[in-house]
Amino acid sequence: MTPETRAPRDRENDDPEEQIRPLPRALLALALAGGLWGGWYLTRSESGVSPMLGDQRTVAAFAAPPANAAVDGAQVFTGKCAGCHQASGLGLPGVFPPLAKSPWVSGSEERLLAILLHGIQGPIEVLGSTYNGMMPAWNTLSDAELAAVSTYVRNAFGNTGSAITVSEVATARAATAARTSPWAGGEELERVP
Repeated sequence: MTPETRAPRDRENDDPEEQIRPLPRALLALALAGGLWGGWYLTRSESGVSPMLGDQRTVAAFAAPPANAAVDGAQVFTGKCAGCHQASGLGLPGVFPPLAKSPWVSGSEERLLAILLHGIQGPIEVLGSTYNGMMPAWNTLSDAELAAVSTYVRNAFGNTGSAITVSEVATARAATAARTSPWAGGEELERVP
């Protein structure tokens, strides 16, 4: 009979099978010796320090900023304002109003501080476009931070405005302390001196 005519089962090999083969005794002895040595080493080395207490180093405290350090208005702007008004101060058309060349920024200092202290909820017109959104109140910022960021936006993005002092922020905060809600858009803000 030729190989071509043999029955298919004759040409097939048996399926591989797992056989019971224990690990070599030398390998088992080596693993056992390593485990025993590891346990001995852990119990004998550095026995005076509990592994539950870590390495006993103390963490150094951060140094406090100098008492006379000035607040960086650009840094406050980047952290609080740039997310909406963008780093360029141009805002997002139809969504967030621009600060660049905005009369709300370069105009009345009291009005700008009122916006920062209490926010806006409602329509406001900026440079011919109407924005109907929500700006959060930043009354949790310190007077120094509000003075720095308002001075920054009044002199950045092509704006030219005077600096706002910490005492002016404190005055504006006291003057509007009774207010608990955001300004209802540009019409209400127009009445702020």
